[in-house]
Amino acid sequence: MSRPGRSRAVLASGILACTLLVASAAHASGVAPGDASPAQKKQATEHFDAGRRAVDAKDWDKAASELRASLEVVDSPNARLLLARALRDSGKTDDAWVEYGQTVQSATTLALKDEHYTKTAEAAKTERGELEPQLAFVVVDVKNAPADAVLTAGGRAIAQGQWSAPIVVPPGTVDLVLADASGKELARKTIDAPIGEYTTVALDGQPPPAVVAPPPGPPSKDDLPPADRPGVDAQAEAPTSGGRARLRPYAYIAGGVGAAGLLVFAISGATEKSTYNGLVSACPGNVCPPAKSGDISSAKTEQVLANVGLGVGLAGVAAGATLFVLSLGGHAPPPPQAGTTSLVIAPNFIGLRGAL
Repeated sequence: MSRPGRSRAVLASGILACTLLVASAAHASGVAPGDASPAQKKQATEHFDAGRRAVDAKDWDKAASELRASLEVVDSPNARLLLARALRDSGKTDDAWVEYGQTVQSATTLALKDEHYTKTAEAAKTERGELEPQLAFVVVDVKNAPADAVLTAGGRAIAQGQWSAPIVVPPGTVDLVLADASGKELARKTIDAPIGEYTTVALDGQPPPAVVAPPPGPPSKDDLPPADRPGVDAQAEAPTSGGRARLRPYAYIAGGVGAAGLLVFAISGATEKSTYNGLVSACPGNVCPPAKSGDISSAKTEQVLANVGLGVGLAGVAAGATLFVLSLGGHAPPPPQAGTTSLVIAPNFIGLRGAL
């Protein structure tokens, strides 16, 4: 046999031995066959025969009851083997597996003095091996469990003496729950138990200590609003992009007014120049006939309009350019103050004059 094969066989033997020891403590049993009195043997035989007749009739509940009654009087491996077979044939394969193990243990022990039980041990071992591939097993590693803790596997309570041995569970999804005597759940795990395999699970009855979050400290300077920050000017911290952006429409309006003023200047200036050239031709020596008085008045009006258009145009363009530059960056200027604008006509000047 190869080394892995020997290791696997040793492991299986260890599991089997541990299971047998646990199973022997899990069931109440009578005296050993060699120590039974004639009355005990007679009583045990009567229950055994009743159990065998129930097996032949496939009355599984009565068979199990009679055979267990026989074992409570005399712990006979033959009666236990028949009980294991009755449980197997009635579909209670997990209970049958436990009884087969107990049969192997007791028959092997008695065979040291009476070879009659050797065949019983061999039969139980063979039939148990045939049954094992139909079952699923779980090995539970229980830690920090109180003395009165209760372990359930698939809803079935497991005696504490069996915790260290493989436990037969229904194949498929199985809930393993560790609870205290009051029923308070201490640990739980849900596993998938495949048929014919052993699944190892750890359950810790003492949960890890809860992590307590430290109390929040004082807020940092960056967490405070600008008005509450020590040594910080709230006005300086306030964003200015919104104020700057609001200047853009006024820049466009001022620029439009300036462009309109320059257009008036160009048109009025051209008209005034044409009228003036006509007067120069019609008025030699700067002396105009009375008929040209209307043209002279028109020329003066056109000159005024041209000067006004030029002033408004230059002012509008300058204001629009200034507002547009301010809208691109820096702090917004204070809102413009209300002012007045008037037309001034003097001997040496015709134009606009404003005051704030």
